Amino acid sequence: MLVPMTTSEKTRSMTGQILPILTALLFLGSVAPVHAVDVDGIVAEGEYAGSLSLEGGEFLLYWAVEGERAHFAVQARTRGWVSLGIDPTQVMAEADMIFGWVEDGGEVGALDCYSTGMFGPHPPDEQLGGEQNILSYAGGEQADTTTFEFSRFLETGDAYDKTLSLEGEHGIIWATGTSDDYLDPHDRRGSVTISLRGAAAGAAAPAAAGDQGTGRRNLYGLLYPVHGVLMSVSFVLLFVGMFFPRYLKKKRWWLKTHRRMGISGAVIGAAGIVIAAYMISRTTGVHLRVPHSWIGLVTVFLMIFTPLLGHFMLKIRKVPKRAKRARAVHRWIGRVTLLFMAATIVLGLLQAGIL
Repeated sequence: MLVPMTTSEKTRSMTGQILPILTALLFLGSVAPVHAVDVDGIVAEGEYAGSLSLEGGEFLLYWAVEGERAHFAVQARTRGWVSLGIDPTQVMAEADMIFGWVEDGGEVGALDCYSTGMFGPHPPDEQLGGEQNILSYAGGEQADTTTFEFSRFLETGDAYDKTLSLEGEHGIIWATGTSDDYLDPHDRRGSVTISLRGAAAGAAAPAAAGDQGTGRRNLYGLLYPVHGVLMSVSFVLLFVGMFFPRYLKKKRWWLKTHRRMGISGAVIGAAGIVIAAYMISRTTGVHLRVPHSWIGLVTVFLMIFTPLLGHFMLKIRKVPKRAKRARAVHRWIGRVTLLFMAATIVLGLLQAGIL
């Protein structure tokens, strides 16, 4: 015979059934998936612990750390590639770089790269003997804005990846391009220092020669401006020296001064080229990679050839016809040398991001 339960007994029975369920829900909540960031190409509000607006809101950077993973997101006003470089040592040198882009058909691409020099190149890690260590990535394009998200382990064990830490700060360089080809030049770039705990340590202006994002300078950061100063002084000496035979021939000292300024300009310019070659050998190791170096090489030959031609002209001045031809060639070679020097300086300033 069944005996009906009293009200208190029913309450105890229901409590006994509900408590295990509540306990289970609390347990499941405590072991909920660690990765709250959803790498889906969409940056949701509050999804990332840290964020920073750069370039007047044209470049938005987001980051978050969950367990052993770091997540980054970029929203930039471009329909080309976007990139981040982690902890460069000098300008771009030794930066752990990630490139991302969204093609017209919506397909997303990403590359784990490493910058071997101050101004590149930055080949994929796999080409250098490393590994591709992007765990996941996604992106999308809306109007003129590209969104790109990716994640990686804090410590990959790859020599071409920088270790990420919650302690201290990390220097970040960023850039955008106008095409989906990551080898095409950037149209905007800059640098910033962040803490992965969520706070931005401070934004910096676009990186120039000698800027590492953290403000440190080293030997190469000192040599680069020395190279620029030497080439500029060389140009001024050669330019001023050009006016002596044209406007100061009535002065007895014009020829001696003209020769001294020409030789001094050539020697100082050659010293600037030697410094440039040394910097390249200690960074990218790849000479004659950009137009600045191609034009610079031609300029070196012209700087050497011009004073030699002037010396030859003096040797044959007793032969009027030959001396006249030599003078004409010397004048025009001198003018061409100055044009090439000016082009070299301008290209150098563009390469350094100053212009």
